[in-house]
Amino acid sequence: MFQNILRSIDILTIILSVTAIYSMVFMETDLINSLLIILSPLLLLIAKYKGSRTLLFLAYLCTTIFFTSIIYNALSTGSTDYFHSGASSFFIALIAITVSLSAAIIGFGTNTLTILWISLHILVLRQTLILYSASAFFEHFWSEKALDTVIRHDYPFILMIIWLGLFLDKYQRELSREYISR
Repeated sequence: MFQNILRSIDILTIILSVTAIYSMVFMETDLINSLLIILSPLLLLIAKYKGSRTLLFLAYLCTTIFFTSIIYNALSTGSTDYFHSGASSFFIALIAITVSLSAAIIGFGTNTLTILWISLHILVLRQTLILYSASAFFEHFWSEKALDTVIRHDYPFILMIIWLGLFLDKYQRELSREYISR
């Protein structure tokens, strides 16, 4: 039952990612972030079904780089975005690769990413509806202003979601161990 709920959440995440891509194309935003928004959940879903550590590494890598990008852009005082910031983005990308490789080797599950992505989509959806009228939803869903507001105001919630996802991964592993030991 727990797996069925998570698979439904994955499908919802993919749907929200496609909606985000549609809105971002409508707004003519950064192509790299647009690709990462759809690529990360797709890699996550495929990694769940295939059980490949390589796919898990790529899912963590795309997600880590995307989150680094949105946090950098939200907290940066300059007008240069993350992907055009030069050496600092390269250094941060190396850290993202190290974190992703560690997650794949240690065997972090996919629940953390599932919960993180659906939560981020819900937070951005909520913030878009607060900032803009419902008739302008597609023009502003995943807009820079909505995303910056989410990062600046809801970061404690995002951190809590990461910890919750880690707990769910541990809980699922223990349920599997208990089932196997019977």
